[in-house]
Amino acid sequence: MSDKADVIFDVKPGGFDTEVLEASRQGPIVVDFWAPWCAPCRMLGPILERVVASLDGQARLAKVNIEEDMAIASRWGITGIPAVKVFKDGRVIGEFVGALPESEVRRQLTALLPSPADELVAEGDRLAEAGDLEAAEAKYREARQVDVDHPRASLRLAEVALDRGAYQEAKELASKAAASAPGDAEADALLGRIWFLEQCAAAGGMEACERRHADDPDDRKAGFAWACCLAARGEYAEALEQFLALVRRERKHDKTAPKDAMVRIFSILGPDDELTRSYRKQLSRELYV
Repeated sequence: MSDKADVIFDVKPGGFDTEVLEASRQGPIVVDFWAPWCAPCRMLGPILERVVASLDGQARLAKVNIEEDMAIASRWGITGIPAVKVFKDGRVIGEFVGALPESEVRRQLTALLPSPADELVAEGDRLAEAGDLEAAEAKYREARQVDVDHPRASLRLAEVALDRGAYQEAKELASKAAASAPGDAEADALLGRIWFLEQCAAAGGMEACERRHADDPDDRKAGFAWACCLAARGEYAEALEQFLALVRRERKHDKTAPKDAMVRIFSILGPDDELTRSYRKQLSRELYV
């Protein structure tokens, strides 16, 4: 348990930007907006102090007396007290109003704070950004030892495996990340990349697929494999054009495979990418018009 003096402090009038917003870039700050005349504030204050002091330094508690700094209360839309806002990286990540029971305060704050596995992944990301990929991988593996289902740790390790060509390991880890966080766009995108790499490899590799397609441009199977290789190489515009040509070339053929491949590329690029917007419209016209 942390020393109260290290984690609980009063915010001086005019000091909010420095003492809370800037400080929250180093770790979460729980802000208690209160006033001396407020009876519920006197009930909630000690609860907040106990809970934050028990979090082993994961967060600090800043107390703002709104009678001394009414401008800051107005700035953050405080219309009733006690009001609690949690700041991280200069923004509000959670809040509640009223004197809640200690169990509920603990539940709400704990849900907002990074877990030990979160901290390890964040440290791994910092190491990766600094170029120390081996140390970063070690942190991601340590995070999975703490929480085997941690989606970010699984995803980061999947990326590491993919970089060294271990497609099956990457696929298993990315699938685990997707299962732990359904709908996660990053996991879905990584699974899409892996799928194209697998398809290209299964068809004989890039050189062989390019040669077969060049020898017989009308061979739909060869065209599909070559488009997969283009996507595996990150040439998404060329891949989309090839898949779209397969969709529209012969209407009697099944369009499902090239259509699904295009949708995979959309998931890799994201919904706001210019290629996604353009080719999604073109695909819709071919399928539904």
